[in-house]
Amino acid sequence: MEGNKNRRKLTEDCRAVSELIGQVLMVAIVVLAFSSISLAVFSDGGAMNPPHTPRTDLQENVDYGSDIIEIFHSGGEAIDIKYIKITINDADGRQAEFNMSDPNVKVFDPQGNELSSDDVFTLGDYIIINTSSSNVNISNNASLYFVYTASSQLIQKAIL
Repeated sequence: MEGNKNRRKLTEDCRAVSELIGQVLMVAIVVLAFSSISLAVFSDGGAMNPPHTPRTDLQENVDYGSDIIEIFHSGGEAIDIKYIKITINDADGRQAEFNMSDPNVKVFDPQGNELSSDDVFTLGDYIIINTSSSNVNISNNASLYFVYTASSQLIQKAIL
């Protein structure tokens, strides 16, 4: 009989349980409200759409004797030639920039035909840069930066 009495006391006193459930529900509401507000504050909402940067694989070949750099398009997306800029820095701190309209830069297709400035740099194409008239020394641990100027993003960096 005494066990029955104790059980009845536990089932009759439900105030603490309902207060606890109320507090858990309030915490859940606050967490959901905070997360929705933070999502609205920290998301850009699509207002800023960065420009596309092509994903391209490039291979470099250097002829140190004649100061010639060859850059081959070996895979990935095509790039408009007018948006290509190549920067070369040597170990002495000298820098030379080349765009595709520079007379020291030639762009060829796989058959060896020269491409014009309104073409695209695609698979199999290659760029030849004659650095002999520039002030950089490519045999002295030079760095090559291949930049896509439409988005000002670096596509590839290479040590020559």
